[in-house]
Order: sequence, then C-alpha cells, then structure tokens
Amino acid sequence: MNVRIEGQSLRFKITEEELNALLDGHSVHVKVELLDKILVATINPAGRGENMEPKLVLDDNEAYLNLLISPSQVQALSDMSPSREGIRQKAGDISVTLQVDMPEACYA
Repeated sequence: MNVRIEGQSLRFKITEEELNALLDGHSVHVKVELLDKILVATINPAGRGENMEPKLVLDDNEAYLNLLISPSQVQALSDMSPSREGIRQKAGDISVTLQVDMPEACYA
C-alpha cells in the first residue's frame, strides 16, 4: 500500500493482492517509521454505509491513519475496469481516493 498525504487530500493506492485481501474481509496496512515515531496506515473493509471514513488516532509513539470502507465499496472498486480514477469521495474538508495500482499496460 502507498499512502499520499497532500494538502487536504489522502490517496491510498493498493496492489491487486491487497484488493483481494479486502474482498476477503481482511484489513491491509503499512507501517512507516518517521524519525522516532511510527505511522500505521490501515484500510478496514468493515465499514457501513456508502462513505469512506478516514480517522486519525495519535498515541505517544505511534499515529494510526485508518480508512474505514464498506464491503460494497471494495466490490465496486474491484468491478471497475483498470482505471486511474478509483473511488474518490469527500469526507468533510478532506478528499479521499482509493485506487488499485495496475501495470501501465492495463490502462486504456
């Protein structure tokens, strides 16, 4: 998983293997060490409703960036033909995008 934080936008880019894990109901995560802190970004496919919900939880030595997404949204992402667009939504003032990283040859 690759997470980009830029201004008021979050972009989560996952692999096909991570998409399959989400389809099976499993969370995927990545852990990044920043100086003396750790950032853990997680996508959890146990959301309800139709909106992706980003949450930030801060601890003494760790920060957790959690994206809650519904199984139906994971399925919709899977059903899309290879596309650079992915699923994009607003969550308050934040723009959230979830994309599947596909080989260049897959894009039309």
